[in-house]
Amino acid sequence: MFQLLLICPILFSFLYQLSFVNNLNLTYFKLQSRCDYCYQRLKFKEMVPVLSFLLQKGKTKCCHRKLSYCYLVGEILAIFPAFFALQYTPMLTIDFTSFLLIYLFLLVFALYDLATLSIPIHLLFIFTICICILVPMHFISFFTISSLLHLIYWFSNKAIGYGDILLFSILSLALPFIIFSYLFLFTFIIGGGYALLQLTCFKNSKQIVPLIPFIFLAYNLINILQQYTYYGGIFI
Repeated sequence: MFQLLLICPILFSFLYQLSFVNNLNLTYFKLQSRCDYCYQRLKFKEMVPVLSFLLQKGKTKCCHRKLSYCYLVGEILAIFPAFFALQYTPMLTIDFTSFLLIYLFLLVFALYDLATLSIPIHLLFIFTICICILVPMHFISFFTISSLLHLIYWFSNKAIGYGDILLFSILSLALPFIIFSYLFLFTFIIGGGYALLQLTCFKNSKQIVPLIPFIFLAYNLINILQQYTYYGGIFI
C-alpha cells in the first residue's frame, strides 16, 4: 500500500504532463522532468506529489507561473487506489493491475477533457499498447461494440465526439462485455442527469459537456458496487 501511495500520484503526474506533449518521440522518455512553461529542469523537491504543489502555493518555483489545479486534483485522486487495494475483490476477469491501469488513464483523460474538451490521441495509443500487454483482451466484444459505436457516431456525430468513441472502443477491448455494458449505461445516466441539471439551472446555457469525466465516474461506481455486492451476487 505504501508503495502505491508514492507510485500512483507520480504516474499520474507523468501521464498528465505527457498528454500535453505535441511532438512525442522516444527521447522524451529519457528526459528529466521540466517546467511546463520555461522548461527548466525540476529539482526533486519540486516533484513531490501534492506536497510540492501546496508548498509552492500552486506556482512554479522557477518562473512563478500558476500551475494547473488538475495536477493537485489528479494526484489526490490517484492516491485512492492504494486504499482500495487493501480489500480489492477481482471484478470478474479484472485483476487489480488492470483496474489500476484503467483507473489512472481514465483519470488523466477526464482531467484533460475538462481542460481542453478533447482527448490526446498519442496517449490513447499508449493506453492501447498497455492494455495489449497487461490486460486480458476481449476481441469478440471489441469488434462488435466498436462497430456499433462507429455506426452510432456515423448517424449522430454532433452528439458525441470521436475521441469518446475511440476511448469506449478501447475500453471494450479491456473489459468483459457485461462490465462494459454497465459502464456505458452508467456513463449516460450520470452524464444525462448532469445535462438535465445544467439545462434546469442555466436554461440559456449552450456549454459543451465533456463525456470522459462521466466515464471515469461510472467506472469507479461499478467498482464500488462490485465490492459491496460481489459475494451476494446482486450486481453481477
